[in-house]
Parts: sequence; structure tokens; C-alpha cells
Amino acid sequence: MQREEDIEDIESIFDQAERWFVRLRAQNCSMTDRQEFDAWQAADPAHAAAYAETSRLWVGLSSLADDQEIATWRREAVAAPRGGTRFNPRCAWGRLAWGSAIAACLFLVAALVGYRVLRNPPDTAVTRHYATAHGEIRQVALLDGSSVTLNVDTMLDVTIGQHARTVQLTKGEAVFEVAHEPQRPFIVHAAGNIIQDIGTRFDVNLAGSQTDITVVEGIVQVTRQDQSATLTHGDRLVAGSGVWHQRRIAPEVAIGWTQGKLVFRETPLGEAVAQVNSHGPGHLVITDPSLENLPISGDFRIGQTASLVRALQSTFPIRARVDKVSGDIQLSRR
Repeated sequence: MQREEDIEDIESIFDQAERWFVRLRAQNCSMTDRQEFDAWQAADPAHAAAYAETSRLWVGLSSLADDQEIATWRREAVAAPRGGTRFNPRCAWGRLAWGSAIAACLFLVAALVGYRVLRNPPDTAVTRHYATAHGEIRQVALLDGSSVTLNVDTMLDVTIGQHARTVQLTKGEAVFEVAHEPQRPFIVHAAGNIIQDIGTRFDVNLAGSQTDITVVEGIVQVTRQDQSATLTHGDRLVAGSGVWHQRRIAPEVAIGWTQGKLVFRETPLGEAVAQVNSHGPGHLVITDPSLENLPISGDFRIGQTASLVRALQSTFPIRARVDKVSGDIQLSRR
């Protein structure tokens, strides 16, 4: 189950700050607008900081007022048809009134320059922490335009700097869809493995003492001490202490969970049960060790544990019973 993000993304905060900056300078800005701005700014220190930075960038751009291209934009704004919809912050900020068209036109330049500064600060890097709970799947947008989808019980830190983008995956599993920037590499550190993106999309799963890396699109370079491998679409590498095994896999098996599915293709039952238990509901227990490596295949919706149990009983020599004390669903050989 995916929840609404609790922490506003820094770019979203700056976007709000920029819109407030324009609104407060519009001719039809009301007292209510100013009161709502005061409440927004007081709600979070990050809001006030973003607004101050926006103001600073605007002042710094005053020297561009006589720029020929900006003058052209200004003339076009003045010539634009009147009668635009009045600004309404309750309707996703609404549309800017005609009276603020010139300010918005000039402010576009400030926003563009500001984002260059904020995305690539000269001497600083921005680190954000992301985590999911049991049963929770979450997708987040990163400052560089990349995105990360976190599986259940996952924890990672993302650092976006001027020269590098670095992720420290400390727990769980995540799918990375990377914005291509050859001059600013995207690197994931996971349990002693260094995974560098050369393409676009890949999955990293910390499974006990091992790390599973699956490439969905593009190319990924994996390094561990004196070993390295270049993975392409459909390659999976299992890397760990004394383990370095590469094989081919259907990518949908690795990332089916991002679509709300558990996808099994000749998957050992023990591994399948572990995935089911991580999402819930219910808890499966294999009571007969001989079933651990039984290969199963199928697509199952996350959360529909009962459907999986019915399929196991109808297809394989498996019996399922509910332990009245623990509530566990016990799987044994029939």
C-alpha cells in the first residue's frame, strides 16, 4: 500500500515560494492572500528559507531588466489578451491574473537561473533520507529528475551533489530510474557492492548477506573488491561475501511489485513465501523442508495471500492449515 509522502520535496517547496513571490507582487493581491502567505511561511522553516532564496535570486537578476530577449517577452505579455482567471491558491494555485503577466514573465528567468543554482550548488550537496514500513511501497522523485521506488521495509539515503549522485541502500529493495547525466554519475552502495548506472532503470535488493542487482533497461556496472561485471537488460547478479553469480532473468520477475504484483517464474517456494510475508497480510510458514526448493510460477496480486494459498493447494502436493495459536498459515506436503 502506497501512502502520501509526509515530507515535501525541496523542489515543490521552491515552486510554492516562487508562486507566492509572483502573487504578492500582483496588482490584485488581497489581504487574504497575504494572510495565507504568512501562514504558509510560518508553517515550516524550509518555507521561509525557500522564499528568502527566491527573493535573493530576484534581486540579483535586476540587471537583466534591459536584456533584449526579456524586453520582447515583456511586450508579448502586455499584448496578451486580458480576462485571465483570478489567482486562487485553493485550486492548485489557479492561473495567474493578467495583471501579473509581466512579473511572471520576468520571474520565469529567475526560476530557471534559480533551479540551476539549486540543482547544482557550487560547494554543497543535498542529502535526503527515505524509508518505508512493513506493507508500504513508495515512489519518490529526486532533485536531479531521477525516481526511486522503495519496496516494503526499505531504507536509503540519497545525496545529490554537483559532481556525483550517491545512494546508500542500507535495507530492503529499490528500483532506480535514472536521469542520464554522464558528467554526474549515479552510484548505489549496497552491502559492499558499488553499482554505477550507465543506462536508465535497475533493481537492487538486499537479501540477507547477498545483494541482487537486476537490470530492467540500459547498462549497469557492478564492482565488489577485485570483481566487476557489466550488466545489461535481463541480467541479474547475486553478489556477496564469497558469492558472485550472474544469470538471465525476466525483468518483470524482479520489479513486479512496483505494479502491485508478485511475479514468480520457477521461483523456489521458500523465496516466494519470503516475498509474500514481506507484504502481507497473513504469514506463511513452510513446515516441511522438502518444499523449500519446490519451483512455482504465477502472477499474484500483492495482499491476496489467500489466492496464492489456494493456487498452491490446487497445483502442487501442498496442504495448508491455520495454526489456531499463532494464526500462521502452515504449508506441508500432502
